[in-house]
Amino acid sequence: MRLILIPPYLNPIINWDFVLRELVADLEKKGALKGVEIDIDEGYLIDNATEKRDEEVLALISVGVVKKVREYAETDKYDAIVLTGAIEPGFAASRVASKIPVTGAVHSAVHVASLIGDRFSVIHTVASSSRIIRQCAERYGLNHKLASVRFCGNSSTYMYGFLSKYQKEERTKVPEVRKIVDDIMDQCIAAIEKDRADSLIIGCEPLMTFKDDVRQRLDDGGYSEIPIISELAAGVEMAKAMVNMKLTQAPRAYPSADLEAKPEYW
Repeated sequence: MRLILIPPYLNPIINWDFVLRELVADLEKKGALKGVEIDIDEGYLIDNATEKRDEEVLALISVGVVKKVREYAETDKYDAIVLTGAIEPGFAASRVASKIPVTGAVHSAVHVASLIGDRFSVIHTVASSSRIIRQCAERYGLNHKLASVRFCGNSSTYMYGFLSKYQKEERTKVPEVRKIVDDIMDQCIAAIEKDRADSLIIGCEPLMTFKDDVRQRLDDGGYSEIPIISELAAGVEMAKAMVNMKLTQAPRAYPSADLEAKPEYW
């Protein structure tokens, strides 16, 4: 089985390639990629280096994601496409454009969380894009299980600066990085204690690089019973399941202008 990962964008100061390679290497180390080959696209180049993450940025990057999806879907080289963007850029349009399975980060993670519990919380980056995640859960019919979307207050651009500057084993020695992990932990504990979450979803590529540190801290704090779901791992597993079951997105759920078996009404 061969999958292609597509990040949300590439811009003049951020290239997600090494972060995704780090996350994929971790999945491989944990035995999650047996019989699976994964390639990583660099992302669609946008001439925008802002730290803003809101509806405007979502619209801007969605176009590039769909272009990448169509490009790979037409090569017959891959069995499925995994989108990694934590605010689900271009997901629905990509499912219309692609003839092969396409999975999204939020879509996959919230469905996995719904299988194992009743109240999950998503730990995200900043306030403006956290509202987008709430809207995704509503669209997918799982708003009733979403306890909260909490944000650590550190943008992906800010965190990328430290991820690119330091090797993985060096990062937790850096005060600013320790502060990021502290901020993530504060929101995890609040989600568990205040929002009564029974599981946590770690979203956004840079946040997922701290998953093992968060896991250890939760265990040490007496929260070993709280599962943590990585959006990338969920997206990959969903893609594997769709390929193995010989399924793709249902045309009636993601209809194009070419839909033949049109319903009488929607």
